[in-house]
Amino acid sequence: MSRSYSASALALGLLASSLALPVPAFAQSAPPPAPGDTAAPSAPEDPAPPATPAPPSSPPPIAPPDEPAPAPIVAPPPPAEEEEPEPRMSEGRAIVVAWNTGFQWGLAPGVVFASGRAGFSLGVRLGYGIDTGTVIVVPGVRLSATFLDPNIYQGMPVGKLVLPIDRFAPFVEGGAGLGHIAGSGSPSATGAALYVGGGFMIHFTRSFALGAEASYQTITGTGFKGFGVGPIIAFAF
Repeated sequence: MSRSYSASALALGLLASSLALPVPAFAQSAPPPAPGDTAAPSAPEDPAPPATPAPPSSPPPIAPPDEPAPAPIVAPPPPAEEEEPEPRMSEGRAIVVAWNTGFQWGLAPGVVFASGRAGFSLGVRLGYGIDTGTVIVVPGVRLSATFLDPNIYQGMPVGKLVLPIDRFAPFVEGGAGLGHIAGSGSPSATGAALYVGGGFMIHFTRSFALGAEASYQTITGTGFKGFGVGPIIAFAF
C-alpha cells in the first residue's frame, strides 16, 4: 500500500517537473501598525530663502578716445580803433565858416591918415576861403584907392587868417605889391606897397554882420605912410 503511494507521488512529481508550471507566490501583507506606534506629523520646514542673484558682471572699461591735436593758437586781431565823433559845430561858428569859406568878395570903405591929412579910402577884396578846422585861410587880392592930394593907388596879393570863436571872428591880413602916387601938383612915383591890418567881425545872422578894421600901409621910395581905420558892414544875399 505504501509502495503504491510512493509510486503515485513520484509520478506526479515527474509530471509537474515536465510541465514546468510556475507556482504563484503569495505575498504576505504587513501587519497593521499598533496604535501607539503612529508617528506624529513633522512640522513643515521653512522654505529656503531665494538665492541671491549674482551681481552682473561690469562691462570692460571703455578706452578714452584719442584727444585731437591742439589747434594752433592764433592771436586775435587788435580791436579796431573807434573813430571819435567829430565835435558838433556850433551855429555861430557855422555862420562864420559860411561867410569866410569859398569864393568871396567885399568892399572896405575907410579913412586914411597920412602926413597930417585925412582922406577917404575904398578897397575891394577878392578871395577864396578854406576852413582848416582851427582857422580859416583866405588867400586873395586887394585893390584900394586913397583920395588925398596926391591920390594913392595900390594893388597886391594878400593873405587873411580868420579865427572863428562862435559868432565872433577876429582876423589879420597882410600883403605886398605895387603902389602908385599920382598928384596934379607933384611928380608921380611908383614903389613897392606894403600892407598889414587886422580887425574883427560879429556875425549876427547868415545875412548880416558888423565889424571894424585898422591897417598900416606904405609905399617904398616915397614919403607915403598911412594909417587907416574903418567900419565893416556886410550883407549876404
